[in-house]
Amino acid sequence: MITFLLRHRLRPALFSHEWLRTWAKRVWTLPSLLGYCLQSLRWRMKGAQIRPLTVISKLTVQGNAANLFIGDCCCLGVTRMQTHAPVRIGDCVVINDGVKIITGSHDIHSPTYDHVFAPVVVEDHAWIATDALILKGVTIGRGAVVAAGAVVVKNVRPFAVVGGNPAKEIGTRDIERFDYIPSSWFAPVMAWIGRNPRLRHAAPAAADVESPRPTQVTV
Repeated sequence: MITFLLRHRLRPALFSHEWLRTWAKRVWTLPSLLGYCLQSLRWRMKGAQIRPLTVISKLTVQGNAANLFIGDCCCLGVTRMQTHAPVRIGDCVVINDGVKIITGSHDIHSPTYDHVFAPVVVEDHAWIATDALILKGVTIGRGAVVAAGAVVVKNVRPFAVVGGNPAKEIGTRDIERFDYIPSSWFAPVMAWIGRNPRLRHAAPAAADVESPRPTQVTV
C-alpha cells in the first residue's frame, strides 16, 4: 500500500501552506497507516489475496486464508470470516464493524452431523452494515446493501436493500453510477491521495462506470 500511495500522492507546491499541512497529516497518521499495512501483510503471508489500496481495520479468519480474495479500494472494519470455502470480495466494498461471513455449517439431516461448506461472494460496491451475518452459499449482488444486524441466508440481487432475520428485500438502491472509493475515506489514506481520487487503473469499478437504473420498489 505504501508504494502505491507514494506513486499516486498529492503533490502540492513545495513549501506552500498546503504542502506543510499535507505533510503534517501524513506524519500524524503514519502509525495508523502502518497498522493497516501490517494487517493486510499478515493475511497475505498466509495466502490471502488482498489488493493494495484496501484498508482492513481488524480481520479474524478461521480456515484456509488462501481461500480469501479481497479486491481493490475496499474498507473492512472489525470483521470475522470463515474461509473453509472461498470468500471473494469485489472492488470498493464497504464492510462495517461486527460483520461475520460464514462458509460452513452442519447437515442437520445427517446422523453423523457432517460438515457442509459453500462459498460466499460479495460483488463490487456492495455495503454490508454493522453486525450483519452472511451465511454460506450467499452472493451479495453489485451495489446491494445489507442492513445492520441482518441475517442473510439467500442471494441478494444487485442494487437491492435487505434487512431483518432472515433478511428480506425492503427496497432498492436508487443510483445510476458509482463514483467513490471507500478506502480513501480513512484519514491515513486521504492524507496521501485525497478523497475519492480518480484512479482508473486501480479501481475501474469506481470511476465513471454507468450502471442500469434499478426500478424503485415500494415497500
